Amino acid sequence: MFGWIRKMMQPEMAPEGPVTFDFEIEIATPAERIYSLIDFASPTNAKRELGHSVEQVSSNPEIWKLVIAQMPDATFLETVTEATAPLCYSYRSVAEPQQGAMQWTEERWTIQPQQDGARCLVTLLVEAQFDEPLPMSDHQDHVIMMAMGCNNAVEKLKLHAEKGVAAVREVEAQQFR
Repeated sequence: MFGWIRKMMQPEMAPEGPVTFDFEIEIATPAERIYSLIDFASPTNAKRELGHSVEQVSSNPEIWKLVIAQMPDATFLETVTEATAPLCYSYRSVAEPQQGAMQWTEERWTIQPQQDGARCLVTLLVEAQFDEPLPMSDHQDHVIMMAMGCNNAVEKLKLHAEKGVAAVREVEAQQFR
């Protein structure tokens, strides 16, 4: 009898399936340098240079364990899905334990050298899967946080490639206060 009232009081639910984020930026550095900052196997991987723990746990498939210094209780398992130096690097990321409503992400970095060879157009394409069902208001909050995180990742990659690790450390010190 009052089912329609109950239905009206329920929160609107978010659409199901992953959300896609797409960012691009021009970086004034050759493709090989940019690729080395993204590639988990590289000694100059950006996470490694910033003092985070990057450790290979499997070679077939290639899986890396990433522990961010500011999040020591979370481990991110990064399964490499494509590594085509110096043009493309992709991986699936799953946090243990799960962080918030994020189940997994798939990140694809594409590096397009420009004609001069000293600059590249870098694209980050991310698919992110959140818990389902999720109220629309929570979903929107997670989408905003994810978009900000992706934008920060692209901006920090540019800063790292062009200005070095010290410049990124300075930005991170302000972010993690």
